[in-house]
Amino acid sequence: MKFLILIVVVAAIAAYVILKRGEVLRFETTATPKQVIMNATSILGAKRRWTTLSQSDSSVNFSYHKKPNWLVGLILLCIVIVPGIVYFVLAGKKESASVMANEPTGEGLTVVQISSNGWRGKSAGRALRNQVGTATGTAAALAAD
Repeated sequence: MKFLILIVVVAAIAAYVILKRGEVLRFETTATPKQVIMNATSILGAKRRWTTLSQSDSSVNFSYHKKPNWLVGLILLCIVIVPGIVYFVLAGKKESASVMANEPTGEGLTVVQISSNGWRGKSAGRALRNQVGTATGTAAALAAD
């Protein structure tokens, strides 16, 4: 029984560390910086329920906060204490994401950088890249070479 509890605690810590890893995603697009920021606000703000903290023509910052469900946590605490504690640690979600877009070259390509500190931000960044990003090997991507 002690071995099982140890495995659950170690697995919970490993999951916590893996899911909280940050990521910086960079890509190029033919969209203007304003269009990238508008799309980022649409994807993160409206569809994924992030809070917009600040926004300018070339950058936007988001925050996501969700508390754990107290009923589920109390039931887990009453049944077995360790999974209840693990639930409260992992279920509380606080993340931030930052999107910056600038046009460093005069060739019409915009460089976009998305930084996040959790898996929701990573997923949202990939969704933004899929929506406005330029595929590798296309004419727009080859024009930068």
